[in-house]
Amino acid sequence: MALIPLKQTATITKPGTMDDWGNGTPGETIILKCRADETVKVIVNSLGKEVVSNVSLIFDKLPNIAYDDVINYTNELGVAVERTPELIAPIRMIDGKPGLTEVHL
Repeated sequence: MALIPLKQTATITKPGTMDDWGNGTPGETIILKCRADETVKVIVNSLGKEVVSNVSLIFDKLPNIAYDDVINYTNELGVAVERTPELIAPIRMIDGKPGLTEVHL
C-alpha cells in the first residue's frame, strides 16, 4: 500500500528491437498507478543539465522505469503528455528501502 493516494495511471512503453531499416519498434507496455503533479519546475537531470519539467509522477516503491522508456500520462481534461523521463529519483524510507519514486517528465 502506498503512502499517498495514487489516483492516476501512467503507461510506460519499453523500447523494442530495431528492424532492418533501423526503425525502433515499441516493446512491452506497462500500466502503473501514480500520483501526478502538473507544475513547471526547473530541475537538474541525470546528465547535470538544467531542464524544465512540466509533470512529475510519483509511483509506489521502485518500479522498472528507465531513461529510455516512453511514459504516457493523460490528465482528467484529456491533455496527454508523452515523454521520456528527465530524472528518476527514488525516495527512501528511514530503513533504506524505496518507499516512492518520483519521475520528472
